[in-house]
Amino acid sequence: MAVVSATSNGSVENTVERIVKKGWLLKRSHFTYRWKLAWFELKDNMLAYGDDEKRPHKTINLVGAEMEALQGHASSCGWTITPSGDGSRHRTYFLRASTVEEQQQWMEAICEARLRSGEHGPHACVVQ
Repeated sequence: MAVVSATSNGSVENTVERIVKKGWLLKRSHFTYRWKLAWFELKDNMLAYGDDEKRPHKTINLVGAEMEALQGHASSCGWTITPSGDGSRHRTYFLRASTVEEQQQWMEAICEARLRSGEHGPHACVVQ
């Protein structure tokens, strides 16, 4: 997907958003706490998601976000992402992959994308 942005001197730059990783994951609903299948795309410092592959319309800003693997049998293959930001929108996202290997790949890809951007914030990115 190409993005057109204007610079301070009025010129226009074409940049390409690079999708680092994409695929289906389970996401726990914020309201009902039920697990629902969602399509995810990792683009630079944003994790976009939605109900289908055509238009993931919601995003999680990964700049300064904390990520942690969930422990225990009921949480197998799961992890959380807690974005930094203002208190009114501070929430934790619960995600789950179908295998431990897939979970590890997603967590590593998110860490690498944050580090590559140079905007990773004060939180270290550690994947176990």
